[in-house]
Amino acid sequence: MVGSRYGPGPSRSGPAGPSGPVHTGSVTSAEQPDGVTVVGSGTASATVDRVTISLAVEVVRAEPGDAWTVASGTATRLLAVLADDGVDARSVRTSDLTLGPRFDFNGNRQQLVGYQAGQRLTVVRDGLHGIERMLTDVARLGGEGVRIEGVSLTPGHPQDALTQARDAAFADATAKAEQLATLAGRRLGRVRWVDERPAGGGPRPMMAMRAVAAESMPAATGDAEVGVTITLFREFAD
Repeated sequence: MVGSRYGPGPSRSGPAGPSGPVHTGSVTSAEQPDGVTVVGSGTASATVDRVTISLAVEVVRAEPGDAWTVASGTATRLLAVLADDGVDARSVRTSDLTLGPRFDFNGNRQQLVGYQAGQRLTVVRDGLHGIERMLTDVARLGGEGVRIEGVSLTPGHPQDALTQARDAAFADATAKAEQLATLAGRRLGRVRWVDERPAGGGPRPMMAMRAVAAESMPAATGDAEVGVTITLFREFAD
């Protein structure tokens, strides 16, 4: 993900390439004022309230038409199960419709064993109520060619947590700049530029397993940690 930079930043010179300027060489004192560059980080917790489920339908039959017909029927039953569990049709996306030969390999020889038809579906649902029942109902179709490929629990609305993490990151960077200036016997001036980037590849789940009925598939709920990293440059005022 591309970060955000606020302020002009240090000026650099160098030859321009086909994809834009290429910065080379060192920054001189005339190009960048005397000061200190620091990195601050901050995190905050966001409520996990969105689930994304990746599903696959795969059917193998001796004839391609039979494979396609059975796979279509299985997908129809899967969509019906999702609808019965309260999933809106607009929250289901179908992709990767496939039909082709299926081979088994024995040494250097391949043997046609049938034709495989299938598709993949992605289900996005806000709110975790009933998710255990939905996963269990889908799993019961597994013998008919349905597979749960993955379940992702994430914050649906992390904006407030990102704002808190950004505040914490800026405060962390400012405290570091003040400490370094004190150690150097200097007085800090204005912020020259600020660069922001997400920390650690997105929200990190802090899961607490919740007990559910024995006949249901358990799902982990809880909070997720979002992070922000800020780099800033402060001029020396003296």
